[in-house]
Amino acid sequence: GTLALDIGANIGLVSMYLSHYFETVISLEPSTEHFDALNRNLQVNKITNVKPIKKAIYIENGKFPFGGPGDNRTMRSLHMATWPGGKNDEMVEAITLDQLFEDEKIQKVHFLKLDVEGTETEILSSNGFKKVAPKIDVILGETHKWSGRHPNQAKDALRMAGFEVSGMAHDPEVFVAKRK
Repeated sequence: GTLALDIGANIGLVSMYLSHYFETVISLEPSTEHFDALNRNLQVNKITNVKPIKKAIYIENGKFPFGGPGDNRTMRSLHMATWPGGKNDEMVEAITLDQLFEDEKIQKVHFLKLDVEGTETEILSSNGFKKVAPKIDVILGETHKWSGRHPNQAKDALRMAGFEVSGMAHDPEVFVAKRK
């Protein structure tokens, strides 16, 4: 009954890795380009315990502009700072973390990877996260200095939600949060 969430799955490399260690992996990726690659990677590698969902996690439900720089196809985001000239590439559906838990009937998450290119602090500070935080054991995440948020804001939100937070010595923007 183990479950991992891959929030910001990109083309699915982390999801495929996690599929070997968890009974089920739910992977969220809003980018049409990346979601298509994620599905192809799962199919080619015959991975059947990963459920891909074409949505973003955000602080509210709805459709939102999404984009990223043309010279870095891995950096797609709801955060405008990544959009060249302030122009988005596509509109994507976004849901709150508590909505995901409700939709997928999630009772327990053993591991959550969060890499959403600049909106981590907003998500971790949201009411949606606060509602489901007690159901999450471990979070591995990344913050981004360019987002205008100090990495300690995300870490403080995690601590207030009952997690012990440690950073990676080689990369202060990467964190691990474990339920106390």
